Amino acid sequence: MSSKNVSAKLPYIFRKEQVEVPESWEVKKYSEVLDLEYGNNLPKKDREDGQYPVYGSNGVTGWHNEYHVEPPSIVVGRKGTLEAKLSQKQCNVIDTAYYVNDDCIKYDKLNLMYLYHNLKAFDFEILESGSAVPSLSRDDFYNETVALPPIEDQKKIVHLLDTLDKKINVNNKIKDILENIVQSVFRSRFVDFEPYDNLKKSEVGEIPDSFEVLQIGDVCNTRGGGTPSTDNDEYWDGDNLWLTPKEVTSLDSKIVFDTERKVSDEGLNNSSTAIMPEKSVLLTSRATVGEVVVNREPMGTNQGFICIQPNSRVEPYYLACLVENKRPEIENRASGSTYDEISQTSFNGIQIMVPPKKDIEEFENRIEDIYEDIYTRELENRHLEELRDTLLPKLMSGEIRVDDIRLDDLEVETGV
Repeated sequence: MSSKNVSAKLPYIFRKEQVEVPESWEVKKYSEVLDLEYGNNLPKKDREDGQYPVYGSNGVTGWHNEYHVEPPSIVVGRKGTLEAKLSQKQCNVIDTAYYVNDDCIKYDKLNLMYLYHNLKAFDFEILESGSAVPSLSRDDFYNETVALPPIEDQKKIVHLLDTLDKKINVNNKIKDILENIVQSVFRSRFVDFEPYDNLKKSEVGEIPDSFEVLQIGDVCNTRGGGTPSTDNDEYWDGDNLWLTPKEVTSLDSKIVFDTERKVSDEGLNNSSTAIMPEKSVLLTSRATVGEVVVNREPMGTNQGFICIQPNSRVEPYYLACLVENKRPEIENRASGSTYDEISQTSFNGIQIMVPPKKDIEEFENRIEDIYEDIYTRELENRHLEELRDTLLPKLMSGEIRVDDIRLDDLEVETGV
């Protein structure tokens, strides 16, 4: 396929002045193909109830009983988080964001969903303005360019990318179901005591005869995390995984196997950070208190965690479920002048009801396969996301042609 040189910038992909696109493609300014509409002012008091989501730059900010934007619509941050989100429902968009739907497309050779994937790849940082709050000027955006393949190719690109996204979403839904199954099994056995007939009185209420009343500190060892000096570059970009609470709150499951930042061996040796072995229980202990994950790779954490290693009395996933079940008490024990935090001493003092070891092992054997399934789907989603994010700019520039790609070759099942 022949190509022609285009002198317009495509900054969201290339950050350079000139690129080559296939001869059959067009390059247009955004101002030529769409109207980027301002959201409406909608006071917070009017976003408290209703059936229609209210979108701002940071996503859904509330609900309203009326709507003004027909689906599907693309919401683009104007002040705050400058990125594109998709709404498949009737919605409202407030004045911290713009939106585009079919009514805003003014060029009949632009597919709305192609535009959505295009804007997901757009590098909004290069247009960022505003000293305190990141802002996006509509005029600046209008002056940028978009490469448009023929409309049928746009639809094929959308189908390919949507197939990857659907597979990721299916995996996420299955993971949620599996997580709920684990929690239901734990509660039925060790909270509601459904398998047990004979109960006895204890200082925490009636419990099965075979249970003990202990403290969490009796069944595990705990330690805190730490942060190597961020002023010393030699402490970072190493091989040691290092987790933060912010990462935990954005996870799709209770399994963690990678981190955004890595610490060097020198960073470990010059901080209170320590590497926790695989299948430790990591509890966020400050600001956002009570989130629980199990690490599938050895990793350290910052100081916003209580790092918990089960002893011989319990098993890892049982302990994770136990800590998860104790979240209300963990949150109640947290305090602080700047932000809520629970100490290791307070955490270790929480009373728990512990079944016989054989009952814990039976539970562990039952749910370990479930968590292996969750872990496998996490790994698959990582592969799919990397594949999608690699293909996206190449498809949008014509570097890779959609007709040259087969889903079978990508090892992606189409029956999602």
